[in-house]
Amino acid sequence: MMWRGSASDGVEPVEHRAWVSPAQARPVPGVSYEQVPTHHRSSAASGLPRNVEPAWTVQRLPHRPGHPGAALVHVIGCAPGGQRLDREQALAALGQPRTTACKECDAAGSLATGDEPPSP
Repeated sequence: MMWRGSASDGVEPVEHRAWVSPAQARPVPGVSYEQVPTHHRSSAASGLPRNVEPAWTVQRLPHRPGHPGAALVHVIGCAPGGQRLDREQALAALGQPRTTACKECDAAGSLATGDEPPSP
């Protein structure tokens, strides 16, 4: 997670993602990579099979001096870990202060339609 300046002269959390080739990636000893996406999402993909239930998760961002903690709601699989949430739970989480939807996985769009974007 990275931070950037906001329009109100504060800072806000932002995500930074990079796709690398297997030759560029090196595992870190003792780190689990089970939740790391291994395929880039296709913008042409049309959705999930009908038997897959959409789900979301919340990523808690730590408190820093002068900046309260925040949270990001993700489509499941976008960020590692987190408890699996159904649509109502994810919408309730978004109603909490300092919580926003991840733009990378279009969590807000998936919650608006009730559909989950394709898995990575």
